[in-house]
Amino acid sequence: MLTLDFSTLKEAIMAVALGLMMGLERESSGLERTRESQEALQRRESDQIGILHGALGARTFALLTLLGWISVKAGGDGLALPIAVQAFAAILIGLFYHQTSSPDRGLTTEVAALAAPLLGMLLTRDALLAVAVAVIVTLLLLSKPWIRAWIPRLHREDLTAAMQLLIVFAILLPLLPSRTMDPWAVLSPKKVGWMVALIAAVDFLGYALNRVLGSQRGAVATGLVGGLVSSTVVTVSMSRQAKEDPSLREPGQVAVMLACAVMGIRVAILAGVVGGPGLFRALLFPMVAMVVTLLGAAWWTYRSGERQSPTPEDMPLRNPFHLKRALGWGLALATVLLASAAARAWFGDRGLLVTAGLSGVADVDPITLAVSSQLNSTGLPMGTAVLAIVLAISANTLAKAAFAWISGGRAFGLRLTGMLTASLVAALAMVALNL
Repeated sequence: MLTLDFSTLKEAIMAVALGLMMGLERESSGLERTRESQEALQRRESDQIGILHGALGARTFALLTLLGWISVKAGGDGLALPIAVQAFAAILIGLFYHQTSSPDRGLTTEVAALAAPLLGMLLTRDALLAVAVAVIVTLLLLSKPWIRAWIPRLHREDLTAAMQLLIVFAILLPLLPSRTMDPWAVLSPKKVGWMVALIAAVDFLGYALNRVLGSQRGAVATGLVGGLVSSTVVTVSMSRQAKEDPSLREPGQVAVMLACAVMGIRVAILAGVVGGPGLFRALLFPMVAMVVTLLGAAWWTYRSGERQSPTPEDMPLRNPFHLKRALGWGLALATVLLASAAARAWFGDRGLLVTAGLSGVADVDPITLAVSSQLNSTGLPMGTAVLAIVLAISANTLAKAAFAWISGGRAFGLRLTGMLTASLVAALAMVALNL
């Protein structure tokens, strides 16, 4: 039996609010569509499509969610009334679509309307989940212009890579065993699989951003997006182009420094995800010092240069998700996990630091994830973990400075080496203060 109290009234208001949120978006979309096609409709001497398209608007959606909420409240523990209400709503929406359908008409509004009563029902069980789902539905409804703008820029291989990434997360990862397979209890197939998928997801995000940005490949865009994909790729590419065209020297240095700054942020986030909030807080000040130094250097270089943004059309930021690359990354990560665990077991914490410095020359991510994992599984001291990650970053950054000298020449590498070294000094100084 329904009783009029504050909690019941609050649920009813929330049901109406969720329906209004989705309905207002649909009504706004219908009005916009009507305005855009007004001239064409007038030439056909009919505005029926525009009017009928806006019929499923704010009030209709609000009533549908409220109807779903009432069906659960009035039906009690039984499912008969909620099922009957949902079936009734589906029939009404189907009849409406049949009467107003046209060749250029989609099903988005009708499908969203079918979800409205279900959200009202869900509200009685889990209010927070209902709100979250309603927000997701509204965002999907709002995303039409963005999706239409992005789809022409995507290639078939982009969609294939996205599907492969989804398959890895949804199917392959749950099938991997969790038990360790080495004497030091650090090599778990599931753990390695999650780390590989995490890096692949970050790389794919950087690649997708690069695809969406399109022709906007100035120094800032190149550095920020390239830093997500590979700061080493940015360094080598910009060094080569600066050597061929001296006018790209300062913009290329800006791109490299921004890419290294993004790398520092990425490493801190990955370490926090795998190693926990404690490791993230311990790395926060060294990484902030490094990133702030690099950002300041990038700004100073940009201001003192010719302010000419590079357009590296041949920058090799290709689709990063390939099975061979993923398997190679997994092998490298497993090797670093075993090497760092063995070095620490045989030589103590000093052996791990040596391993971090050597492996960081090639890539920072494997040793970062290995050290972060050992922090929880083997009781690695927090100070040692932070120092190992910073040493890996130092080795990787100095290696990029060497690439800049080799590929870009002295004029390109001199200032870049000074700026990168200053960022490392700032990071190491913060580590020393916190040890």
